[in-house]
Amino acid sequence: MTNTSPQKSSPSLFIKDIRTLTKLPKQSRYHSLSLYEYPFDLALLSRSSVYRESRKQYLELGGRFAPRISSVMRSLSAQDLFENEIDYSPVATELIWFAENPKDVFDPHEQILSIERFNGISVFHEQNHRILWSFLPPAPKGARELGRYLNFAESLVVMLDLALADQVGPKLAPAFERMKVLYRAGRVSKKWSSSKESYRDYLVAAQFATYLILELVHPDDVLEVVDYVLPNPKAMNREAVERAFDINELFTRVTNPEWQKRYWKTAQSKLAKIHRGSDEMILDLPKDPLDFEMNEFAYTREVLDLFGL
Repeated sequence: MTNTSPQKSSPSLFIKDIRTLTKLPKQSRYHSLSLYEYPFDLALLSRSSVYRESRKQYLELGGRFAPRISSVMRSLSAQDLFENEIDYSPVATELIWFAENPKDVFDPHEQILSIERFNGISVFHEQNHRILWSFLPPAPKGARELGRYLNFAESLVVMLDLALADQVGPKLAPAFERMKVLYRAGRVSKKWSSSKESYRDYLVAAQFATYLILELVHPDDVLEVVDYVLPNPKAMNREAVERAFDINELFTRVTNPEWQKRYWKTAQSKLAKIHRGSDEMILDLPKDPLDFEMNEFAYTREVLDLFGL
């Protein structure tokens, strides 16, 4: 599922982004991992270890990609979030042509909108969902219990979005976000990214805050809950919570709850199939977020390990 707000790009900025990202260094040794005509894929594979690790993990699960025109609406309503095949729109050549020939386009604004309608889904985000379905323990039964499980998974995927943006860096991440190949281009303070340990603590705090937002905890209470549960410096928690609130409010309050309401039985059935034969205990998250303990955060830290963070 997508969790970003649509951003309007002026033709000049759109063209500048394409030209900037097209010129980024590309390493041929990662070509075997790259996707046909997916915008700036090889550049991201060359630049980001977490982007490479995600692709490798997904392919090792037997994941497949289909270069088929896919609108944002079709992706949200028709694509199977639990199927190991991801549709993406092969628009790389179209983007480059537009940047090289802007005067040949009668209405540049409409051209940008038409491209964005079919290029609004981050493959990185989508493949991480598939990786985590297999990584997490089996899901619980019951609509509300499953809802907490799905929100926890979504918050982990969002955490990885943040990590990708941080690896890409503050100068380039906004351009990649405007091109819709990554989400959440905010930045982490150097104070928290200066060591692996503090950066992991920051990401855990951002993940938990995202989970609380998805659980519709009142916005005024999110920081207080994070401070109560996580023994991080309060300044770190505050910055992590502020970044978590960059998530699209329409997604958290409408799209996500409505998707769960509509598809929770299907999700439960497909997750049960993924975990068939597993002897792991189900992941039944606390009803009250204040009851979160290190056991729950152990899964978050294991995901960070899985992606080399």
